[in-house]
Amino acid sequence: MKDLNLFKIFALNLLIIALFDSYTVYSEFIFLKVVIYILKMLNLVTVLYLLRENTVVNYKWFIAVLPILYIYLSKDPILSVQLFYSAFLPVCCFLLLPDLYKKEVAHYYIKVFTILCLIGIPIYILVNLGLLPSLFSFTKGGDKLYFNYFLVYWGREGLLYRFTSIFDEPGVIGTLVPIICFYFNNELKIWQKIVLNIAGILSLSMFYFITIVPVLFFSDLRAISMKKTIKRVLLFVACIIGFYLALNIIALWTKDNPVLALAVYHRFEWSGSWIIGVVNNRDTAIAGFDELFDQWNNFKTVAYYIGYGKDYMLEVFEGSTLSYRTVLIEKGVLIIIYLFLYFAFFHQSKYKIYNLISMVFLMMIFFQRPTLYSINYFLLVFTGLYLYDEKEDSIRKSEIV
Repeated sequence: MKDLNLFKIFALNLLIIALFDSYTVYSEFIFLKVVIYILKMLNLVTVLYLLRENTVVNYKWFIAVLPILYIYLSKDPILSVQLFYSAFLPVCCFLLLPDLYKKEVAHYYIKVFTILCLIGIPIYILVNLGLLPSLFSFTKGGDKLYFNYFLVYWGREGLLYRFTSIFDEPGVIGTLVPIICFYFNNELKIWQKIVLNIAGILSLSMFYFITIVPVLFFSDLRAISMKKTIKRVLLFVACIIGFYLALNIIALWTKDNPVLALAVYHRFEWSGSWIIGVVNNRDTAIAGFDELFDQWNNFKTVAYYIGYGKDYMLEVFEGSTLSYRTVLIEKGVLIIIYLFLYFAFFHQSKYKIYNLISMVFLMMIFFQRPTLYSINYFLLVFTGLYLYDEKEDSIRKSEIV
C-alpha cells in the first residue's frame, strides 16, 4: 500500500475519460455510459483531493479556467450540473495534476490513438474491398447506422469509404491528427507519423488536407533558429501557392465522380475553376439559421455579448449542430474572446513566430470543431504548448528512430 501512486491512478482514470469523450461510438452504449459516469465520480473525488494541496501555478490555471464554465451553463439546472460534472471537471482535474502526470495523460492518449489507427487501417481496406462482414450494427441518434468490426473499428453507413477508427465520424480523425502532428511532431516515432498521416488521408477530412502542409512545415519551429524560421516561412509561402494550384486541379478532377465530388469538390466554394473558400456544412443545412446569425451579428444587442443561452438552437429550430456560429449565438462573443486569451497564455513567449502560427491554427480548429475546451483537445494543446521543454525535445530528437 505504501507504493500506491495515487497520481498514476488519477491520470489513468482521466485518460480513459478523455478517450471515451472523444466522440467514440461506444460512448453511446448505456452500460459504458454508466461505467464512465462512475469513473467521473472518481474524477470528482480526485479534484477535491487535488484542491486540498497543490502548486500556486496549478491553482492559477484552475481559477483562470472557471469562467469557461459559462459555456456549459444551461437554462435547465439539471443539465448544467450534468455538464459540469461530466465535461468541465475532467479539465479541472487535468490542470490540477502535477506536470509529470499531465504529460503522461497526453502521451498515452496519443499512443492509444495511434495504435487504434494502426489496427483500423487494414480493417478499413478489407471493408472497402467487401471482404469483411461486420460483427453487429448500432443506430445512433435514430438515423445514423454504424457497423462494428472486431470491436476496434466503426464504419458509418454511407461513409464506409472514409476512415473513422472507433469514432463517430471521420472528422474526428481529421482534426486530431494535425493537432498531434503540430504540437508533438518531435516526440513521434517515424512509424507513428506514417500511421497518423495515412489515417488522416483515408479520413478524407477537408480540415486534414488544408492544415497538414503548414503543420509539417512549422511543427519544429521551436527547435530551429530565427534565421531558419524565416527561410521556412518564405519556403512555405511558395509551397502553399503550389499546394493551392494542385488542390484546384485535384478538386476539379473529382467533380464528375459522385462519391469523390461529395467528399472533395462540393466541400469548396468556387468562382469558375478557382477555389475561393471552404463550404461551412455544419449549419447551412438548417433553414433560417443564416438569417438568425445575421440578425445576432448585425444588431449587437446584449445577446451579441452573452448569447441567447445554451440550447437556444433547439428551442428555435428543434435541432442543433456542431458549429462555431452556434456557440457564438448561444454564448456570445465575450466568452469566446476569453477562451482564446486563455489558450494564448499556453504559449511560451520566446517562440513568437510559432505562437502566431499556433493561434491561427487554434482558430481553424475552433472553426472546424468549436470544442477546444473539451478534455481530449484541451490536454493535447496544453501539454504541447505550456509543457513543451526545448531541452527534452533536443534529447528526444536524437533518440527517436
